[in-house]
Amino acid sequence: MDKASALTILTTEHYTLQMVRTANITDATGRAGHLLSTISASMIALGFVAQVVPVEVLLTLVLVVFSGLFLIGLATLFRAVELVIEDVQAGLGINRIRHVYGDLEPSTKDVFVRQMHDEPAAVEADAGQTGWRKARRPRLLGTALTVAGLVNLVNGLVAGAVAGAAAGLLHAGLTWSIVIGSVVAVVVVAAFGVAIARIGRRGVAPIGTRYPRNQQ
Repeated sequence: MDKASALTILTTEHYTLQMVRTANITDATGRAGHLLSTISASMIALGFVAQVVPVEVLLTLVLVVFSGLFLIGLATLFRAVELVIEDVQAGLGINRIRHVYGDLEPSTKDVFVRQMHDEPAAVEADAGQTGWRKARRPRLLGTALTVAGLVNLVNGLVAGAVAGAAAGLLHAGLTWSIVIGSVVAVVVVAAFGVAIARIGRRGVAPIGTRYPRNQQ
């Protein structure tokens, strides 16, 4: 195959992968936005209801409504994780294509400002996760800063509200309801944070490395 044909194929694939990344970002942010809008609308409705119903009825409504919101949040969370994996795969493919660009025309290697290697460290650097130089767990930190991390945080707060409402219905008292809700929120955020990080690594792991940094 001549160089011109190879370049046409590569640029077409590069464009396709970039469109995949754009679609994934749009999908993830759209889903997160819908989740936040649903939660906001529910809280506004509960605020109006709180003015005309007893506390027990309000807590029951909070328990029921926020349980449903938590399930919606879980669906949003796992779809967001899938989109993150697809985005990383597309970014890895683009890195490989840049490497081949450099092989086809060595004089262009110094022109690229993004990564040209496809090992995990290069993919993370291209995603900006290694910008936190002093972070002991850059991968975990990077996961927390994604849309999936945002949804996970929101889900934790919703789970805390459910636990607090349940404690209130059991006459645990205001202080204990707040403590129980806070503990549940922290546990849910931490547990699902670890889970989505592992799912993400397993989703990317099957992709082999072809152009590591030490290969020139």
